[in-house]
Amino acid sequence: MCGIAGIVSWDEQYRVTRDLLLRMAAAMAHRGPDGQEVFLTRENEPIGPDAPQAGFAFRRLAVLDPEPRSMQPFTIGHLTMVFNGEIYNFRHLRDELARLRPDYLWRTAGDTEVLLMSYVVWGERCLDHLNGMFAFAVWDEQEKSLFLARDRMGQKPLYVALFGTESPAVAFASEIGPLRAISWFARDPTEKLVQYLRYGHVGLCMTNGLLTFDAAPSSWVRFKRGVSEESGSYFDQRWHDEIDTPSAVRWTRELLLRAVHRQLVSDVPLGVFLSGGIDSSVVAACARTLGPVETFSIKFDDPRYDESEHAAEVAKHLKTKHHEFHVTPDAAADLPALAKVFGDPFGDSSALPTHYLARETRKHVKVALSGDGGDELFGGYDRYRAIEVSALVGKVVPKFVAKHVPFAGRHPKSRAARVGRFFNSLAYPMPLRYASYLRIFSDPLIKELVNGSAASLALEQDHVESVFQLQSDSGAQPAEAAAATDRATYLPDDLLTKVDRCSMLHGLEVRSPFMDHELVQFAAGLTSEQLLIGGAKRMLREAFESDLPEFVFHRKKMGFAVPIGEWFRDSLKPMLRDHLFATDSFARQRFNVRVVERLVDEHERSQVDHSQRLYALLMLELWWKQQRC
Repeated sequence: MCGIAGIVSWDEQYRVTRDLLLRMAAAMAHRGPDGQEVFLTRENEPIGPDAPQAGFAFRRLAVLDPEPRSMQPFTIGHLTMVFNGEIYNFRHLRDELARLRPDYLWRTAGDTEVLLMSYVVWGERCLDHLNGMFAFAVWDEQEKSLFLARDRMGQKPLYVALFGTESPAVAFASEIGPLRAISWFARDPTEKLVQYLRYGHVGLCMTNGLLTFDAAPSSWVRFKRGVSEESGSYFDQRWHDEIDTPSAVRWTRELLLRAVHRQLVSDVPLGVFLSGGIDSSVVAACARTLGPVETFSIKFDDPRYDESEHAAEVAKHLKTKHHEFHVTPDAAADLPALAKVFGDPFGDSSALPTHYLARETRKHVKVALSGDGGDELFGGYDRYRAIEVSALVGKVVPKFVAKHVPFAGRHPKSRAARVGRFFNSLAYPMPLRYASYLRIFSDPLIKELVNGSAASLALEQDHVESVFQLQSDSGAQPAEAAAATDRATYLPDDLLTKVDRCSMLHGLEVRSPFMDHELVQFAAGLTSEQLLIGGAKRMLREAFESDLPEFVFHRKKMGFAVPIGEWFRDSLKPMLRDHLFATDSFARQRFNVRVVERLVDEHERSQVDHSQRLYALLMLELWWKQQRC
């Protein structure tokens, strides 16, 4: 688990220097506090289409084989690689590679050498052999090509920027920060302003000049002469054969145990995040089958957001060595740091508790397992039930009635507000209906907010709607399509992004066993009945009910959150107003300020809870401020 960055140039105007690579490494020092190294070709030689220059920068978080011999960039023959992540099955792969290449002399005991040797033997097909989370780059000095790849579920980030037209340069990095060290780099995520306002994130797609490239999950690309010569996707989540429920329960247990056991590989201290909810408790129970386990949770003073009592009870049941951290949030100080590490506007307020948990856990271990992804695999969200029920209710409720069911003025998570939104959504086509469950700002409110042509907003395609439609067209039932849509959009763009940035800000590696690709592909074949009938996460409950206290599977889902709405009426009120209404604020330049004032006023007077909308606007302002520093 590390930070990687690099540039390959086919043109003198994009020449790379050692100083530039060191600045790129410094910009991601938090991702790898255990050392840095750079690699650079043709320092004093001409650069051209047939003689490109390659430069890599690397920051190391030493987890497997922490000895200097495993330092990167790592070279075998004419191939040099930088790699961020972990290959969990590297020992099995090493045995297989040793049989295929018996004359090769191994130099290390970690996964870096195994990964590069896999590429030596199998080329891009090495990706089919890997079980892990990763983003990596390989420079081929012989072929003068750059190979980039990203893991199946998008756990590890890979930003890619292309420059020029005929003889361009390609730059990549684990975060935006290293790319900003390049004088000829420019990025304007507000090109995706509507997407941000809808969902609170802009994704990884890079734009610069005339060229774009999206380093999507499970993608790979090979560049020659600055051109994307080959590219592909190597993982299909679709599971074509239905499996009976008793078998599904057995496979749920077997595959999750297998995933956790694989991900326990480490040469440094390792622990498990534990909230006391189903997903993290199941992961802790699986880890406990192999021996002693350290678990970690945070305690808040506000009982509405505090799960520490449940976590402690699970830890006591499993007999783990439990660490409970009492956290007093200081959002005014922490939010600018989060805005900086995300690099782009990021409007999910659960980043705050994730940041606190990672910060405290890192004081004890370098690696932690989490329960992220369990909801998307096993039907944990209420919205999956809502979309399934809506398919029936929508047939009998007229659209003009649905549009006028009131819900404004109530807390957005209250039962009345949720019922109102549910009935309002019945007026929409099914893809938009599901998208409306996820949106922060509705399209009508966005049109009020954004200055400029409202007609242009209507032309912007909604990625969530498109993915849901594609799933429906392939025969998926509503809940199945919803879960598949989340795995393709919400997971990589929001949840996994949040976990990566908040943990790596503190040099903590977080692994997610639910993202094991064998488990994901199995869960993608579960039917709506298996996902929804019989209570929340029926498969997990039936697979692990003998391992955990009964309350784990029956208590109300709390979620990982902070009372951001109350803070905006109290401790964060000055910060919010100072940023939104500053003379040079983003809001004054790009929004109808009267609409922003209305949102703030309605929230402060508790007329309407706009907490998530205001958080998204504040994080946009913090990003905007940092761009101008």
